[in-house]
Amino acid sequence: MPIQNKNQTLGQHQKRTLLYLLLILLLVFTISLFVGRYKISFVEITNTIKNLLLGTEEQRNNDWLVFYHIRLPRMILVIFVGSVLSITGATYQSVFRNPLASPSILGVSAGSAFGVALAILISEESLIGTYLLSFVLGLVAVLFTFFISVWSKVKGVTVLVLAGMAVTSFFNACVSLVQYLADPYEKLPNIVFWLMGSFNRAGWREVYISLFTMLPGIIILLILRWYLNVMSMGEEEALSMGINVRRMRILLIIVSTVMVAPTVAVAGQVSWIGLITPHIARYIIGANHRYMLPATCLLGSVLLLIMDDIARTITPAEIPISIVTAFIGAPFFVYLLLRRRESGWNQ
Repeated sequence: MPIQNKNQTLGQHQKRTLLYLLLILLLVFTISLFVGRYKISFVEITNTIKNLLLGTEEQRNNDWLVFYHIRLPRMILVIFVGSVLSITGATYQSVFRNPLASPSILGVSAGSAFGVALAILISEESLIGTYLLSFVLGLVAVLFTFFISVWSKVKGVTVLVLAGMAVTSFFNACVSLVQYLADPYEKLPNIVFWLMGSFNRAGWREVYISLFTMLPGIIILLILRWYLNVMSMGEEEALSMGINVRRMRILLIIVSTVMVAPTVAVAGQVSWIGLITPHIARYIIGANHRYMLPATCLLGSVLLLIMDDIARTITPAEIPISIVTAFIGAPFFVYLLLRRRESGWNQ
């Protein structure tokens, strides 16, 4: 088969795969709206929506109140967070050419977590204050990582990753200090539960914040996915094609940081999604970022929706989401490591 026809066939296959993933996301999203300890009638909800469209609904029943004020904003927020963690994970892995890279590699998650813990220690009432502290300290963590790597006599991507590990360790120690100083009866349980990750505080306010902080970043990364294709080939190849690798790398890291910080502010630390989802997407659709990045977004949303459904239904009390993601993500990542030849990194 000629190379041009082969590429067209491959492109059609990848577009069909993206369409299937979108349909799966819509299906899982719809099912998730009706999963939970409070049973919501599908017929009641569809009738309420129909009456609202016709302008004849006068009184809201409990099913509608739970559906509109709790389930719907929560599922939308889960989709945002799943997409952000997955697409930033894929971006970090391509920028650093390291399959173990994730949103926590530069200390972003640890810095943001320290910001959230500090905000709860001072006052847990202000979501804006929590977001600002989370964002500022996440950015500070990244700057520390950059300065350490710049001042180091050893150059290259590896020293940046090692600097990120050191900064992560430092901010984790800061979080531990805040926990030590917190009131053990009021503040400490809130800090621990938040840091373990949960969507039980999700409301329309959190959705609006995500809309203005996460969605623009997702769009920017999708636009820049063409550069990731070139950068993943290596610095020399990218430079030979006229791309300023250093400038593009800084831009991608800053955009990713701006996106990750609000996920910690609204949902706590959600582990593993940013690490395993890009590997699954490469396995399904290939390493071409033109298709892989949108697939990663869709897949991350689907996986986090399913894990959130498990977290809030498997026991009478809701389980922190990071426990579920770790129980599922860690064994799956081991499986991917054992099958690395088929993970997409060799394409």
